[in-house]
Amino acid sequence: MTEPLRVLIAEDEALILMQLEFLLEDCGHAVVATAATAGDAIRLARETRPDIVFVDLQLRGGSSGLDIVRTLRDESDVVLVFVTANARRFTDDFEGAAGVIAKPFTEAVILDTMTYLEACVRNPPPGMDAPLGLTLAPDYRAHLESLRA
Repeated sequence: MTEPLRVLIAEDEALILMQLEFLLEDCGHAVVATAATAGDAIRLARETRPDIVFVDLQLRGGSSGLDIVRTLRDESDVVLVFVTANARRFTDDFEGAAGVIAKPFTEAVILDTMTYLEACVRNPPPGMDAPLGLTLAPDYRAHLESLRA
């Protein structure tokens, strides 16, 4: 049995946070931390070293998920994925995140995304297409394609 992926969730809406936490743990992964602000998410990511960080765009206290991605994208091999209702507000490079999941999301989107991301983390490149509901950043897609060569 493989070790569960370690996931941090940066989300300030309690119901969405609980839903994500339940879905991730239900498919065998470990939620190592949750945060409602960018500052807390960055600090907790540095402390817990997650494999994946799910990031909402707008967080408590006016903080932004963009700050999380901009800070963590160059610090480690963590896979950063936005989970937001504002999916159309990104630049073409997704600020360095691997992709975006639009809210509202379904259980199937999260489960399929985790299967895909697990392959990205454990044995890149994945032997499957990105699931519906996950929009990959062009740079991340190119990175995965370069691993196939």
